[in-house]
Amino acid sequence: MKPLIDYCDGAVKSLNAQFEMSRVLAHSATSGSVRERLIHDFLVSHLPEMTSAVTGVVIDSSGNRSRQQDIVLMLKSMPRLRFNSGHDLIFQEGVVATIEIKTLVTPSVLKEISENISSVKALQPSSLGGTGMGILDWPWSRILHCIVSYGGSELGMIQKTLDELPESARPDIYLDLTKGIILRNEGLLMEKRGDALHLAFDSPAEGLARFLTSLSIATGSYAVREVEWAKYITG
Repeated sequence: MKPLIDYCDGAVKSLNAQFEMSRVLAHSATSGSVRERLIHDFLVSHLPEMTSAVTGVVIDSSGNRSRQQDIVLMLKSMPRLRFNSGHDLIFQEGVVATIEIKTLVTPSVLKEISENISSVKALQPSSLGGTGMGILDWPWSRILHCIVSYGGSELGMIQKTLDELPESARPDIYLDLTKGIILRNEGLLMEKRGDALHLAFDSPAEGLARFLTSLSIATGSYAVREVEWAKYITG
């Protein structure tokens, strides 16, 4: 087993063990926050340091807002509107990735999550200008959308549901920490294989490894995005 897969195998077991420990809280809101924090802290300690992991609502210069996002990876070069609650307002141009954390995902839950994703995809940047440096396998102006679950339906059932979702609501990555991962088959995060819309890998360890490397591709380049700040004030 390669070192990365071996490491992720242990990491999956650790995350799932901490998830099981959180059951003792017996309060859905509290345990949900704890489980989100487990993923948040894991990502902070493993991803390139060009982004910050925050929670909140994404806004654009037209005044539109997304739904609440569990984790937003945003450029450290961009400001945000902070609140003591820890739930911030985040400018669309600073968002690199969004991650929804769920205890259990079924096809019906997946469709609900897709509405969160579509609320971010509907937002428009004030400018398409900017530049990036590094390995730009992932388009620097595109937001990566991910779902992480501690469990759920079989991957085949989830993949079928993902295939049926409209483009405006479709995530790029679905990771189940007990079953594996599903990736969009676009040739961006990995080599394109055939004509299927999605590719599934039924190993939690490989799934976590592919999740981390995909996020590293999206967050590991230095990017500067142009923002027409006047549009956030007038017009």
